[in-house]
Amino acid sequence: MKKQFNPSNYDIRTNYHLMISGISPRPIAFVSSISLEKDVNLAPYSFFNGFGANPPIVGFSPALSGRTGKPKDTLLNIQDTKEFTISIANSKMVGQVSLSSCEYKRNVDEFTKTGLTKENSTFVKPPFVKESPFSMECKLYDIIHLGNKPASGNLILGEIVNFHISNDIIDEKNIVDPHKLDAISRLGGSWYSKSKNGLFEYKKPRHIGLGFDSIPEKILKSKIITANELSILSSVESKPDIVANVYNKYNGEKMSNLEIVCKKFIEKDELDSAWTIISLINESSE
Repeated sequence: MKKQFNPSNYDIRTNYHLMISGISPRPIAFVSSISLEKDVNLAPYSFFNGFGANPPIVGFSPALSGRTGKPKDTLLNIQDTKEFTISIANSKMVGQVSLSSCEYKRNVDEFTKTGLTKENSTFVKPPFVKESPFSMECKLYDIIHLGNKPASGNLILGEIVNFHISNDIIDEKNIVDPHKLDAISRLGGSWYSKSKNGLFEYKKPRHIGLGFDSIPEKILKSKIITANELSILSSVESKPDIVANVYNKYNGEKMSNLEIVCKKFIEKDELDSAWTIISLINESSE
């Protein structure tokens, strides 16, 4: 059973909390912007992601105040100056991220309030966070206003014109090590997540996989082999040939035992043998 919520039947607060607690974890954009009067602003936004690589585009959404409907300083600054920076927050600065979310007055510098260090950008005026291992200089690409009511979003899209990446987090192939980046993300309530604690690797198929519809019905209904394991099985490009010694060894075994054997072969990434066991299960009269 699932509980249904029609947003039109609930208030802003309920819809907001459903979104931030269900759409999680979300990466945090530590956004620095500057006003026409040269006042620097720094604020965190977790409705944030990348949206393309050619040109390289990032986006985040500073919503209008849920109480007053007024725009955030970040939005006003970027509308005026067309520039900003985004720094990725790591676990060493979570307290400063939280502090920077306070609604300080427009001319208050959150770098000063949080004790973070300004680092001069190369191509844009707003500085970035020196303590961050990964920062981006951005020029405004577009702003999509998603309404004019309290809590309405404003999707700001920026083209990345420069990266600043710490040498100790990037490898010779120019790939960032997620363990060394140590990025934090936002969930519902007061919850944050550390990427280090939940990292796991799952390789994408390099070819077009067979899919679940290639797996016999008996296996699809298995209570022993999980959906993730079925995904691994169905990621092969074509059904492998029977492994003779495996076929001969397990021929005549009970179906429940065969499922356990199949599971173990999948865990060891011996997919040819796993598919051989599937053939035996499919031939079984049970």
